[in-house]
Amino acid sequence: MKPYKRILATILLLAITLTLFAACDKEEETAPQGEVSDMSGEQHFHIDDIQQSESADSNASAAESSTETPSDETPSTDETHEWSGEFVITEKKYEYKEKNFMLLNVTNDTGKNCNLTITGTFYDEAGNVVRVQQQLYHNHPTGWSNYFIFYPDMKFDTFTYEVSAEEYENNTPFESMFSHNGDTLSDRVTVGWIPELYWRDDPANGGSAILMYRMTRSGTHPECETTIFGRQLILDENGDVFALDIADQFQGTIIGKYTQDGTWPHMEDDPLYAYSNHPIRYVSKDSLEYTEPLPDATNFTFIFAIQAVVCYARYKELTIDNREMFMEMIPTKNLQ
Repeated sequence: MKPYKRILATILLLAITLTLFAACDKEEETAPQGEVSDMSGEQHFHIDDIQQSESADSNASAAESSTETPSDETPSTDETHEWSGEFVITEKKYEYKEKNFMLLNVTNDTGKNCNLTITGTFYDEAGNVVRVQQQLYHNHPTGWSNYFIFYPDMKFDTFTYEVSAEEYENNTPFESMFSHNGDTLSDRVTVGWIPELYWRDDPANGGSAILMYRMTRSGTHPECETTIFGRQLILDENGDVFALDIADQFQGTIIGKYTQDGTWPHMEDDPLYAYSNHPIRYVSKDSLEYTEPLPDATNFTFIFAIQAVVCYARYKELTIDNREMFMEMIPTKNLQ
């Protein structure tokens, strides 16, 4: 072999090796959000028992106060599907900072994209109702599972819930935020984190620690950017709650918002394209819980309870003057 060919072969071999290493590094950098394996209390809600005859009055009034239906939306193709099946829901009760909350996992096996309403009731040890809370998910896709967090901001003893659903219909501008040209957005989004939860020192507060995570958003829709709303739950290596954004210092606004940077084709090619760093819990160096070394965050589990996935362009267009109306579209309401 001639010298220059030998050099070229060496360069090509080195390039292939580096490419393989880069691919391995990229694969190791991303991790899907975690799962809770010990959920219990599985219940099945058949659609015949929970189907709503018509939309809730609050949704109808929001739609009537909006502008007319946009012409670029096409009817959903789900009308060809059979309206049958069920929602399957599991649950788990947690305690955190001397309060309790419920984690539900909901799977839509109805064959339809649905507006799903869950009404939870919390009871004290004497059996008295201490709070009633309701959550609504617009356009919960068929075949899709998602976590729901019911946080009453108090201690409670037991929890029950009721479920109602209606087929999602894209008839108003606000409803059009939850789909794009009749295509539901939620089942096209993947949430994860890179590469693990990590600690960051806070020099301004005597070296106290902030628990951070790098969140990724990837999707498969060919043309639509999204905004994702949701809550974050962090479990330690024993499965106990270590951080909950609703209860911790960094809860921010009423709902956490994460917007895509770039377009979906970029995301398909490179799921690392859109990510951001977020603080979730502050641990003061003066507190009794502060230890050195800090807990190993690489063994923690990241749970992201999606509350809504909306079309970014439609959301930006419709919520400039109607932010409060939009918040009613993805509510967590205390009814009592």
